[in-house]
Amino acid sequence: MPLQRNASSIAGTIKNRPSDFVVDEIPLYESCGDGEHLYIGVQKTNVSHEELIRSIAHEYGVKRGAIGYAGRKDLHAVTSQVLSVHHPSLTPVIPHHIGRIEIQWCSRHSNKLRLGHLVGNRFTIRIRGVDHVHVPLIQQRLQQLSKLGLPNAFGPQRFGIFRNNHKLGLALVMEDWDQLIEQLLMGEDVHHKYAKEGDYQRAFDAWSFGQPSERNVLELLAKGKSPRQACMRISKSMRKLWVNALQSKLFNAGLAIRIKKGTWDKLLLGDLAWNHKGGGRTFLVSEVDIDSEDLQLRVASIDVSPSGPMWSAKMRRPTGDVLQHEIEVLESFELDELFIKKMRLHVEGTRRPLRVPVMNSAITDGIDDHGQFVEVQFELPAGSYATVVI
Repeated sequence: MPLQRNASSIAGTIKNRPSDFVVDEIPLYESCGDGEHLYIGVQKTNVSHEELIRSIAHEYGVKRGAIGYAGRKDLHAVTSQVLSVHHPSLTPVIPHHIGRIEIQWCSRHSNKLRLGHLVGNRFTIRIRGVDHVHVPLIQQRLQQLSKLGLPNAFGPQRFGIFRNNHKLGLALVMEDWDQLIEQLLMGEDVHHKYAKEGDYQRAFDAWSFGQPSERNVLELLAKGKSPRQACMRISKSMRKLWVNALQSKLFNAGLAIRIKKGTWDKLLLGDLAWNHKGGGRTFLVSEVDIDSEDLQLRVASIDVSPSGPMWSAKMRRPTGDVLQHEIEVLESFELDELFIKKMRLHVEGTRRPLRVPVMNSAITDGIDDHGQFVEVQFELPAGSYATVVI
C-alpha cells in the first residue's frame, strides 16, 4: 500500500506482506476462568473479520450472534485478538488451527465480549522503500505525534475497497434502494457487467462466495423481488457498518476543518470536551473552563480533548459556534434534521475525540530477507487507526 504524499512527505510503502503489519489487541480485562462464554485468543493472517466470525461460528456449531469481539482487525495483516463464544458445554474441542486462524489459548468468562471491551491496540509496522537518510526525521515526527496527539481521523479502510461504504450508508438511511444496489454492485469485472445489464442470474452465478451481501441481493433480484426486498437480505451487521462509515465521513470532514483552523487540539467555548481517562465521558466547556489554568494543563497533556459528532438522533450536542460549525458540515453534504432522525433506526449517536494519544512509540531501521525497512511501534486507543499515524 503506497502512502499518501504531500509536499513534505517521505515516500514509502506499507502492507507489502502480512508480517509487515502486526496488530495485537490490548484487552480491557482478563477472563476469570469460569462461565458460559468460551474466551479464545486467535491470530489470523489475511483473514477478514467476516470470514473470522463465520469460521469460528461454524467450528463451534453456533450462530454468528453467539460470537463476541471487542474490535474489528485489519484484513491484510497479522492480527491477534480475543473472541468469546457462547458455549456452555464444559468440554469443547479446541483445535490448534481453523483454516488460516491459529487458536493460541482458551479460557472461560461470565459475559460476552462487546465492541469497545479493549484498551487499545499495539502496532508493529514495517515501512519499506524509505531512504534511510530520513529515519531521524521520521523519528522526530513520531515524537511530535506522541507529544501533541494524533488527529483522530478514520482511516481509508473504514470506507471499503471502492471507498464507497459511506455512500452505501447514505442510500440505506435515505431508503434509496436503487442507489444502494448500484453502489453495492459497482466494479469493472465481468460479473459487475452482468449486474449493470440487469442479468442478475448470470451475475449471481459468477459472483464470489466471499461477498455474501452482493450474492444475497443478486439472488433475490434474479427471483424478481423488489430492490427493497433484496436489500433487506443484507445482514444487520453489514448495514450498520455502512451507516457507521457515513458517520465517519461526516466526522472526518469536521475534523479536517478544525485542523485547517488550528483548533483540533484546543478547546473552544461550547465544545464537548472528551475526558480520555473518564471512559468517554464529555463535559460542556464554559467560559469559566476556558480561563482555567488546570484545564489548559490537562489539554496540553492530552488528558482532555475536543470532540466531534458521530451523528444520530440522541447524540449530545455542543453549543454556540461549535454547534453551528458541525451543522454547517452536515449541510455541506445536503443533509438535515430529517436525516438525523432517520439515522436512529440504524445507529446510536455519540461523540468521538478529535485527537488521541500515541503511546509507547519507538522506531528502528533494519534489513531482512525482503530488503531494508523502517519499523515503527506504537499503541493507540480502541477505534483509532494506525494508517493515520503512518
